[in-house]
Amino acid sequence: MRKRLSAAALAAAAAITVPGTADAATPQYRLVLGAASTSEYLGIDARGDIFGIGVQASAQGRLEGIVVKAGTTTPVFLGTPGDQTNQHSHNRPRAINNQGVVVGNYQKVIVFPGGEAEIPRPTSWPGPDNTGTDIGVNPTGDADAFAINNLGQIVGTQAGSTVTPWSRQGTTVTTLPSFPGADVTEALAVNDNGLIVGDAVQAGRGPTSAVQWVNGTISSLGGLGGTFAEALAVNNAGQVVGSACLPGDPINFAHAVRFADGTAIDLNVPGAGKGAASAHAINSSGVIVGEDGIDPDLVSSGNGFVYRDGRATELNTLIAPTRNVRLASANGINDAGIIVGIAVVTAADGTQDSVGYELVPIPPR
Repeated sequence: MRKRLSAAALAAAAAITVPGTADAATPQYRLVLGAASTSEYLGIDARGDIFGIGVQASAQGRLEGIVVKAGTTTPVFLGTPGDQTNQHSHNRPRAINNQGVVVGNYQKVIVFPGGEAEIPRPTSWPGPDNTGTDIGVNPTGDADAFAINNLGQIVGTQAGSTVTPWSRQGTTVTTLPSFPGADVTEALAVNDNGLIVGDAVQAGRGPTSAVQWVNGTISSLGGLGGTFAEALAVNNAGQVVGSACLPGDPINFAHAVRFADGTAIDLNVPGAGKGAASAHAINSSGVIVGEDGIDPDLVSSGNGFVYRDGRATELNTLIAPTRNVRLASANGINDAGIIVGIAVVTAADGTQDSVGYELVPIPPR
């Protein structure tokens, strides 16, 4: 188990983020660090409710799903189906819609002759105070829920001889077509118009393609000419973002991209081509957030970015100077422009750990 920073250390770091010193440039965002028990903020809904991962002390210190209600920094832990306090199993949330419904998975223990194993099961939580419910896809095997739209449509994957995508509306589950030649096809995001996006891996760990499903028909979204592309998010205007590689580049040199007209548009984020960069989320105004290609072990700056008006900017340059805090990734953005992600905080003894963060836009003066 990684060492967690004390609440006092986090409070001291957070205090530095308050603007007002005469020599500090006016920031464009106000930084709010999560509680000491948070580890990652993964997304935010229109109401400002945040979901993510936190350290649950009462569950042997395991990382479990959390929801942080709007206007607070206190995480409420999500309960695993049949195990509200997560004493015997654990869960991972993956998406939230504007009604506050969270989807993801929990690890179910199955017993077989000679042993036992854990398999992921697709789960939904109607709110942070509720125990999750197994939504029943592929009931005798493993499956995962990756996204939910505001109409309650859920998409994900299920495993058999191959990994295949599915969509669930109400109680109806539809198996989506796989990409030709792929043994792994994943549905990773869905918008309110039912446009689904994801990726597909060719058999034998071959090239990975970014894909979409329109009215149940799968097609490629294109890329940058390399052997890797994935679509991670889509807004209601049908704008799709993710990552892709140039010809000859490995996955760990991927670029953050927006897909359009059968190709990928490089967002040219800081450090592109020097490390793995990816666009993780896009709001209805087309503002994109993600993680740039700068390696924080080699360069002493953060790698969360925001892309607007044709330009990508590192988030660490858009807040008040904040000693010992680096915004390491931006994972979600809502239509109010509030960004959430993962911050790395360095304690006085040099110990580093991650906490969730929220960036609230500051109106121009």
